[in-house]
Amino acid sequence: MAQNHMGVCDAIRRIAPVGKLAAMSAPHLPKVAGIDPGVPVSTQTSAPLTEVPGPPGPFIQDRLAGWVSDLTTLHELTERLAGTNTLDDALNELLQAGAALVGARRGLLVLEPAHGEGPSATLGLGLSHAELGHIETVPRAATALGRVLDGLPDTADGVTSPDLLGEKDLDPRHREVAARLGYAASYALPLASEAAGRLGAAVWLYDEPAEP
Repeated sequence: MAQNHMGVCDAIRRIAPVGKLAAMSAPHLPKVAGIDPGVPVSTQTSAPLTEVPGPPGPFIQDRLAGWVSDLTTLHELTERLAGTNTLDDALNELLQAGAALVGARRGLLVLEPAHGEGPSATLGLGLSHAELGHIETVPRAATALGRVLDGLPDTADGVTSPDLLGEKDLDPRHREVAARLGYAASYALPLASEAAGRLGAAVWLYDEPAEP
């Protein structure tokens, strides 16, 4: 048996060279976790971090400054309105405060509580008694103020007329009065409260086509 075993080994050596035999019989080394020599190492650098946005541009800064200014003005006007002692003073202050907020020079306020429950009054800002008389000659339904006073649909949030003289269907008398008094646009708002309902309306007049 020993002689036969030695003979088989001699035969194998003659068939395969020693180097190849060693390669065939050498055990495979286990791969180490995380190391794979067959995978090339990446030389690509990581993406740069996102840049921190710069300060807002001039346009946004101007808008923010405008909002702050409007809020400050509103606060001051509210304090002045709260400091009034009579109804007439409160209405005058309201008319002036509204003009300051919407950027108008003249205005008209009509106190006309629903169902006639309460006092009625008409006040003007920058308008003489004669000019108020001219405005009263315009048919009520032809004016934004009249439509708001009547509580017509789509008037709860106000009525803007940015170019009165440019409106083709403007009432002829309204066109005549607007041209005579020199106003070209208007902005009307209802005066109301949750407890009392509709109390009246106010309209502010612009010398040129404009809107708040």
